[in-house]
Amino acid sequence: MTGMWAMVLAVAAFLVLVVAPLEDILFAGHGDRIVVSIVQAAIAMVAVIALIFGLSRMKRVYLHKKLRQ
Repeated sequence: MTGMWAMVLAVAAFLVLVVAPLEDILFAGHGDRIVVSIVQAAIAMVAVIALIFGLSRMKRVYLHKKLRQ
């Protein structure tokens, strides 16, 4: 359970600390707003999909472990 919450918090921190200020990081504040938004949305979707796959994998491992007992 702790591992799952750690994954959720790690993805949330990544989105807030890396994806949110992406305009300053990649484009030095001079990027077109729509391009920055598209890049941010794409990265956020990939991060959330990775989180879903990671949580699904952890759930399978947990259930497999519990069913063996």
